[in-house]
Amino acid sequence: MTAQETSPALLRAKRDRRRALMLLSPGIAWMVLFLALPMLMVIWVSFWTQTTFAVTPDLTTASWERFLTTPTYLDAILTTVRIWLTVLVATVVVGYPVALYIGLFVRSKTVQTALLVACVIPFWTSFLIRVIAWRPMLGTEGAINVILMKLGIIHEPLTFLLFSEFSVLVGMTQIYCVFMVGPITFMLGRIEPSVIEAARDLGASFWTIFRRIIVPLSLPGVVVGAIFVSVMVLGEFATAASLSGRKVNLLGNIIVSQVGSLKWAFAAVAGVVLTLIITAVISLALRLVDLRKEM
Repeated sequence: MTAQETSPALLRAKRDRRRALMLLSPGIAWMVLFLALPMLMVIWVSFWTQTTFAVTPDLTTASWERFLTTPTYLDAILTTVRIWLTVLVATVVVGYPVALYIGLFVRSKTVQTALLVACVIPFWTSFLIRVIAWRPMLGTEGAINVILMKLGIIHEPLTFLLFSEFSVLVGMTQIYCVFMVGPITFMLGRIEPSVIEAARDLGASFWTIFRRIIVPLSLPGVVVGAIFVSVMVLGEFATAASLSGRKVNLLGNIIVSQVGSLKWAFAAVAGVVLTLIITAVISLALRLVDLRKEM
């Protein structure tokens, strides 16, 4: 070995690389075993031959061709993307003002914590209970219709409130809004009050401060919240099945129905398509903001 290869700096660098590899190896092994290999298995199964009562490992593109040429499944993709976009916008519109109030206008950390805990109280009960609880609210004889009729705003029950795409949007927005509130509140809480005070001293109005300071500094929180909401909404099936009366067909519902029918290959195709959509959404979100730099 040469003197350069045995220099203390080089030996120390090699030792640091070995130590870093040892520290990373459990995480890498976990990712390979429980993420990469299962995903590769799903892709492989999507090319298996599917018959009425069985699936064989003979590779074919029949399931892919059927999925990509059937209007029902193409409509399911469009419906999934449309509902995802609508819920994403709705959670930002509803969640941002709540996060703004908690993160900037509430000075006490104790009160902030209490308000955030109040936002997650619904998660103390079952997911299905939270979904089904909307039925007595949105039904033709539900609370909303009864209140509107007693106030004289309507003269007959509104039928679109339940078992429709509207009810699915309402349910998903309520369920996942907290995942938008949390990250935005965290980022707003990091804004130094002195920055806002300096802007006020310079004569900036509230809307100027909001547009030029608050929104840019809270954008990483919006992106993180959007990732959380997107992953969960795109993979949804229970809310759509419970509140739409199976009138809204999402990719998640197709996967569940195909697995229930033991059509593993076709379910794998839908799973791969859904994974590609989620990956594209997350990649786009991460391109908007460098989270490693901002968080």
